[in-house]
This record gives sequence, structure tokens and C-alpha cells, in this order.
Amino acid sequence: MTRIERSPALGLAVVGLGASIGPLDFAVTVAFPAITKAFALATSDIRWVAVWYVVSYGSLMLAFGALGDRIGHLRVFRLGLILSMLFNAFCALAPSYQWLLAMRALQGVSVALILSCGPALAIALFDERMRTRALSGYASMASLAAVVAPLLGGASVALLGWPGVYWFRVPVVLLALACLPLLGPEVGRISAKARMPVDVAGSVLLSAAVALFLLLPAFLRPGREGLWAVPVAVAGALLMSLFVRRQRASTTPFLPHAVVRDADFISANLSSVMMQFASFTVPLVVPFYLSRIAHCGPFATGVLLAIWAVGAMLGASLAARVVSARGARASAGLAGIIVITGLIGIACWPDSTPYALVVLCLVWHGVGIGLFQVAYADLVVAALPPSARGVAGSLTMVTRTVGIVMGASAWIWMLQAGESAGVAAGVAADHAFVLAFDRVLWCAAAVVALFFARTWRRWRR
Repeated sequence: MTRIERSPALGLAVVGLGASIGPLDFAVTVAFPAITKAFALATSDIRWVAVWYVVSYGSLMLAFGALGDRIGHLRVFRLGLILSMLFNAFCALAPSYQWLLAMRALQGVSVALILSCGPALAIALFDERMRTRALSGYASMASLAAVVAPLLGGASVALLGWPGVYWFRVPVVLLALACLPLLGPEVGRISAKARMPVDVAGSVLLSAAVALFLLLPAFLRPGREGLWAVPVAVAGALLMSLFVRRQRASTTPFLPHAVVRDADFISANLSSVMMQFASFTVPLVVPFYLSRIAHCGPFATGVLLAIWAVGAMLGASLAARVVSARGARASAGLAGIIVITGLIGIACWPDSTPYALVVLCLVWHGVGIGLFQVAYADLVVAALPPSARGVAGSLTMVTRTVGIVMGASAWIWMLQAGESAGVAAGVAADHAFVLAFDRVLWCAAAVVALFFARTWRRWRR
């Protein structure tokens, strides 16, 4: 009996520690003001620190997940940790803004390697009958990392300046690398019979197409930059069509042909995109409300957002029991109801909101997100063969990333446009903001309700 068979929870802790490098990147947003000042940037330019990182890891995860299915998930995961250690240090040592952006893109490559195979490794630690428990534990650890990220980010900036948000992750990676032998060499290993040739051309087409689609929202703005939106969209659509044609003719596609044509599988993935699209309103626009209307300082705002992440961790930790009792589809539906009511609760915040109500709504919405992520991941993993666990895990991350990127552009534009229209109509600035804030949350709730109503009818049939 191997060590990991005696203690799968220990192995899950090791995998979760390594995969925490992804959600710990939320700490970087704390350093945005300091980075802007250090490199004398215009405020709008700081967005590229996030854009290049998200485009890099979001576009490569599916390709790296398929690579893990072919050469071994542990190999890909270990390589990601090694590169993450290097590129975090290079980010911290950046002598110029251009260097920082280049290292952020390379940092995204390392995170894509880690996150693409993290779920597959977590599942491999447990008996197949305990798959949902493995996904629940993995998601809980990711939520825990999101809880501590802003706190660690603030402390590291206070001690080391803006490079601190990169330096503090280096020892985390080193510890994860040191603990990897606890997994045992058999975990994440792919048998010789299961290995298939890597479709390099298909991987390049897919990664380039997804990268362009993720980059598109950055150009959807007034001015000269907006002129790039059309060619970027056309190029992305062309590359994706070439990838689809190649997959149809392939005997070893990224996703089995039968699964790609399965309406239920498509609905599940679109549900994830819509859920993340709508729910990103919370970390995106709620901080503005807390600062302007509730008069919270940066620390109090960070604590309240951490409480939202605690709710997500709670939902993920409860998901194994809920999915076992109700099934993955019913659990995803229940999560949708919780998210909808949480968004409506936030939309109903009065101009002077008691902190108890803020905490209740944030925790409730977080529980729904945590539960949904595990139920959705279970649906995707169950739909794909065991030989495609890397693709399954990375697909759940890609749909999440696409939804977040879409939401980041749409909701902030709606908030600003609504507030400007209210002020132009003679409404006081703060009240105009509250009206625009409420409209954003109601629209987000409507998106989830309308889309899930159709999906639930399909699943019931």
C-alpha cells in the first residue's frame, strides 16, 4: 500500500497548496496603486497587468490539460510550479513596466500548467466513488486561498512594496515542490496504452483563438484602441473555425465527438459561463458600493470580500454531501437559486446598509458559487472518459475565465453609464450610483434566472 493510499487527504493538501498559486494572484490587485505610481502609469494602463496574465493562462489551459492526459498530470503540474517560482521572482525584479507585462504573460503560462492538471491530480488521489469529495476539497482549498490573498497582498505591499505580492508566493511554491514526493510516483502517471500523440497544430489553433477572444474585451472601449476590436474578433473566429474543422477530422480530438454534440454537456458549460459572468458583479462592483455608500476603508472592504470568499469555501465544502444526496444537476440548480437570491439581496441594499445584512448577502451568494463550481465540475468530469481528466479539469477553468472576462467589461460599463445618465438627469451623485448599482445586480440576477430556467427544463426532460 502506498503512502498516498493511506492518506489521500494529505495528498489533496499538497495539490491544493500548489494550485493555490492561481487564486493567490488576487493579491496583485492590492498592489495596483503602488505599481501605477512606481512606473508613472496612467490609471487605465494598469489593466494590462491583469489582461496579459488572464489571456495567457486562459488560452493555454485546455492545451495543457490535453498534454497532461498524454504525458502525465504530475509532470505538467511540477513543471508549472518550477516556472511559477521563476516568473514570480522575475515579476518582482521587473526594472520596467514592459518587463513586468512580459513576465506576467509568462507567469500565466506557469499557472495554466498548474491549474490544467490540478483537478485531475486531486481526483486521482481518491477512489472513483469519492470523485465529488475530491473536487469539493480541491475547490475548498482554492476558496481558502482567495480568502487570504488580499490579506497577504496588503501585508506584503506594506513590508516590501509592490514586488511583495510576487515575492510572498515564491516560498509557497517551494513548499509545494518539496511536498510533491508525498503524492507518490504512481499518482498522475499515464499508462503507455493511454498515451496518444500530442496535436501540436490543434493546440496552437485553440490557444490562439481563445487568446484573441479573451483579449477582445480590452479593446471594446471608445477611442483608437476600439478600432482593434473588429480584426481581433474576426481573427479569433477564423482560428476557432480552423480548430473545429481539424477536430472533426481527428481520431483523437480534445473532446470526444459524441460529447461535443451532447446538448446537455453544452448547456452545462454555457451555464458556467453565465454563472461566472453574472456573479463577477460581486467582486467587481460591490467594493465601489462599500467605499462610496457604506464608507468602508480599504481594510474593511477587503475583509468583507474575504467573507464572500469564505461563503464560497463553505459552499464548496458542503457540495460533496449535497451532490451525493441530490445529484449534480439538481445541486447545480439549487446553487443557481442561491446565487439569484443572493444577487437580489445585494440589489436591495438601502443607501445605509447594516453590516449584518452585507455579511449575510455576501456569504449566501458565496455559498451558491462554491456549490455550483463543484456540481458543474462533477458534471463535466462524469461526461468525459477517465483518459481526459486533464481536459475536463481545464475546461471548468476556461469557462470560468471566459465568464469573468465578459463580466469585467460589461458590468463596469453598465455601472458607469447608469451613474452618468443619472447625474445628467439631475440626480445626486451618490443616489445615481446606488440606482446604477441596483440595476447591475438586478440584471445579473435576471441573466442567471433566464438562462438557468431554460437549462433546468432541458435537464428535467
